[in-house]
Parts: sequence; C-alpha cells; structure tokens
Amino acid sequence: MKTEINEFWKYFLSIQIDLINADHNGNAALGNKLFDNLHKKGKKIDRLMDFLIVYRIDGGSTAKLIFIPKGKYRLRAIAAQMLALAPKVPLWVFDIGIKPYRESIISLCAKHNFLKHDTTVYQIYFAVHKIYKTSNKLHLLMYLQIDRSISKSELHEAMENILLWFLGDTLYYKHISRFKIIRRKYSTINFIPMDEFINLLQYKSIN
Repeated sequence: MKTEINEFWKYFLSIQIDLINADHNGNAALGNKLFDNLHKKGKKIDRLMDFLIVYRIDGGSTAKLIFIPKGKYRLRAIAAQMLALAPKVPLWVFDIGIKPYRESIISLCAKHNFLKHDTTVYQIYFAVHKIYKTSNKLHLLMYLQIDRSISKSELHEAMENILLWFLGDTLYYKHISRFKIIRRKYSTINFIPMDEFINLLQYKSIN
C-alpha cells in the first residue's frame, strides 16, 4: 500500500498548482479532469477511498484536501497513513473527515457558495420517505426554499454537499441512504426544518 500512497502524492505534486490555478481562473473542465485523475489514484489505494478539495479557505489562497472515511475505521486508518506520508506543500493543508456544523444550516449556506448562482437559501426542509430495515438508513425528501429557479440536477448536487458539511461525513454516511429533491412543499408531506434532523437521529437511535 505504501507504493500506491507514494504514487498518489507524486501525482498530486505534479498537478497541485494546476488545481489551484484552474479554480482561480474558473476553468472547471480542467479542474474536474485533474481531480478525477487524482481520484483514480486514490482508488488504487482502496476502492472505497474518497476525498474532496476545498479552495480559498477563509477567503485566502490556501486549499484543503480532505479524506472522507465515511465513519469507517479502516478508511480512517488508511487516511492517517496517507497524511503521515503527505508532502509539505505551500498553499495546501490536508485533513481527515468533516465534523458536524454546530450552527444553523442557513448560516452554513450563507458561509459557503454551494449553488453556482448568487442564490439565497431561506430554509431547507426534510421529510422521511422510508427507513430501510436492513441498514436502518433513511430515504429523505428534501425541499429547498430559495429565491430563484434552479435545475433539479444542480439542486441535488448542492444538497449532497450541504448535507455532508452540515452533518459531517460520519453521520451522513451512517444514516442517509438516499434523498430526493421535491420542487413544492406539499401540505400532505410532513416537512421539518433541517436543523431538527439531529433530534430525529437521537430518537431513531433510541427506538
């Protein structure tokens, strides 16, 4: 595994400036291509290996590569090995896992631009569509109250990132199987503000 980890970091060093420049110049095509190639290197270490990159941390030039263990001890151990062998690179920091966000989901959306447009998120609601008996995970219905019309595919991508950054990777992968974007807040569906989701998880763990 050490050989594969070294190959990962060798390739990362060869593209790390290009990744930052692609983000700075708005070249999404190049950024996505480089990220996908790096992701393939990660899959050679472990097929479940996953990570993401956050650019312009706190409005600066620094980028962060975060390994996502999804609540699995084995993946966290592998990520720890990768950090032990990580190079020291200016403008880059490396981390493991995403912690739950302690403030409201609206403040999270105001802090991060999850949607590509200049969009105001007024509230995010959820409803439980189904609980899978074998995994005890949830199938959620999600409704975003926003100030403009956005395609369902973009909303779904944004919602996945919002949930990951709001709940943290451990809670997200432990409790959510899938979700569906709902365009209208139907009165027949018992929608609840997303800030109440943690209370649901506590109730779910007791019953």
